[in-house]
Amino acid sequence: MKRLGLAIVAASASLQGAAPTQAAVYHTADSAPAVWRDYAVLVGRRVQDWLGQDGEQTLRLRMFQEALSQQSVAPSTILVRLWILANGTVERVELEGYDPADAEALRALLARQEVGAPPPADMPQPLHLKLSLQAKN
Repeated sequence: MKRLGLAIVAASASLQGAAPTQAAVYHTADSAPAVWRDYAVLVGRRVQDWLGQDGEQTLRLRMFQEALSQQSVAPSTILVRLWILANGTVERVELEGYDPADAEALRALLARQEVGAPPPADMPQPLHLKLSLQAKN
């Protein structure tokens, strides 16, 4: 079985207002503060690590990506929105651009993971990551 590879198309500290009283603000990776960009890169690396592990969820994702590659379907580009608690735990995951029937395995893989560092205190959430998943030999 092929390994699941991850190409991070963009890890943007694109963040919507964290609290209801804040206006919704969107920051691209280029316009976000450096500490936010650094944190987005850290989270992107963690996501890549999690997708490289062996486990039930990654096996399901690999099988799905293998089926796509056999159908000559282009790699999926997925928008992942992550809400990360002050202790660095992924609290909530939303996915866009991924078949809903297959999204649960990816959501389950990412939810409740430990990033290894808390998000910057002033960084609104969610953190947006654009990912490209593809089967890898």
